Amino acid sequence: MSGCESFLEKEPLDSPAQGTFLNNEKAVNVSLNALYRSVNWDFGLVPYQSATDAWADMAILRANDLGEGTFDTYNSHPASLWRNAYITIQRANTILDGMEPHKDKIAPAAYNRMQAETRILRAWAYHYLAFMFGDAPLITKTLTTEEFKTQVRTPKAEIIAFIYKELDEAGAMLNWAPTERGRVSRAVAMGLKARTALNNKEYTLAKAAAKEVIDNAGLQLNPKFQDLFTRSGQKPNAGGEIMFEIMYTDAEVSSRTNLPLGNAARASGGQSGRFPSQRLVDAFEAKDGKRIDESEVYNPQKPRENRDLRLKYTVAMPGDTVTMNLVTFVYDIYNNTTSFRNADGSWTVKSNADFDNPFGPAKSGVGYLWSKYTMTDENAFQSRVSFILMRYAEILLTYAEASIESNTIDEATIAAINQVRSRAKQPLVPESIQNDQNELRELIRRERTVELAVEGFRWFDIRRWEIAHLVMPGKVVGISKSGTELPPVPNFKTTPEHDLNSIPDYSGQLEQRYTRETRFWDPKLMLLPVPQAERDINSKLTQNNGW
Repeated sequence: MSGCESFLEKEPLDSPAQGTFLNNEKAVNVSLNALYRSVNWDFGLVPYQSATDAWADMAILRANDLGEGTFDTYNSHPASLWRNAYITIQRANTILDGMEPHKDKIAPAAYNRMQAETRILRAWAYHYLAFMFGDAPLITKTLTTEEFKTQVRTPKAEIIAFIYKELDEAGAMLNWAPTERGRVSRAVAMGLKARTALNNKEYTLAKAAAKEVIDNAGLQLNPKFQDLFTRSGQKPNAGGEIMFEIMYTDAEVSSRTNLPLGNAARASGGQSGRFPSQRLVDAFEAKDGKRIDESEVYNPQKPRENRDLRLKYTVAMPGDTVTMNLVTFVYDIYNNTTSFRNADGSWTVKSNADFDNPFGPAKSGVGYLWSKYTMTDENAFQSRVSFILMRYAEILLTYAEASIESNTIDEATIAAINQVRSRAKQPLVPESIQNDQNELRELIRRERTVELAVEGFRWFDIRRWEIAHLVMPGKVVGISKSGTELPPVPNFKTTPEHDLNSIPDYSGQLEQRYTRETRFWDPKLMLLPVPQAERDINSKLTQNNGW
């Protein structure tokens, strides 16, 4: 050891590393890959974004979780989200600070691209901090250990201004298309700007940012909605709809996702740990383009028929033929046997775990299963279907909502909505409502709900629309307990606000339906609490109101 003394370049342990690792393009790119990996915020190999619908009103997890509204500052999920965000931020700051002294050793085009991607991913982390926690420390450089312990929360407005600046400057250094699949691009930067502005109710800015993507990125919708959520369907990325995704690789055994396994039916060998609710099912229109309480073709005794095709590819309903975990079967919660398709195409009746398993959808859920991301053509125990973090349909819906809320409705507004509806084979926006702000507001809110279910938007949407106090309290409601005598269509018009937001009232049907626990709402739940563990480390961190 003494013989090596003169050859070692030692870094102090109490300050940021200022070594020479990031002194060439290859080294920076290796670090950038680690930064990309850090954007995969997950729990149990499940992306956090997919769970947030269950923290809202459209779904439920098998175990009680944040949706119940009874958690405290020690809950592991806010702690994980906070930690994950700052891991991303720390890695980004390390790259930005470490590559700057060696700028002259890296080709300018490569340097600018890698720096821009790093700044966009850092802005991505700050977006979630701003809207999930509000004020948060704005850290833009590497810190010493002691500096970490003295950070104070920056006002949310300043964080959002920082996000806009970063996305504008970094986005301008990138092409509209990514250099390779999985990397951020100028389109992702402007898409994140549009998302940030929409969540912040800056509708004119959101519309302008979304329009930049629409006009310049050359993106289109995939002709088949269902192809977005299977690995084979994602590979060609028809239309370029998938803009940003969490990717997995066959080259690494541990690179996989448990999302399909955790959502899949017990009958197919899955774990059925997350379930859609009746409220989501009833948000899907009938084929005539009308809400189910206003449709002439919807039959509550045959709820699978004459529906928006996205329902089939989002929610598995009893009677559907589905393929999960490479098993094709008829999903059923009412009988102890069901039909399974054999390799030769014939069918065999076997025992049905979805009916009798204590952790299945009938005994542990509310009768439905997710088909989105779950009907992927893979072994669910080694699934590598990408989880989509941003896609073009969101950009179109953001443009439309921002136009409606800013009351700048034009032909492009209607065209954006119609693109999404046309793919779903739903009727175009009726001419009679094309200039009616309130009617279009109802329509776009329903479109976001059904198009983007289980993709990580509902938690934010119900806060932006200021309806969380309406949709969160009460029992989680599911399917009819009887497979033959189904309840009538629920009432969507309890109040004008319920009507506007397509919120059904099941109060007279609870005895007829599967239900789960009663949820609660308090205004403090508009934001997550600053994790107590962070405040124990840094006493300068204040807490959100009510916590």
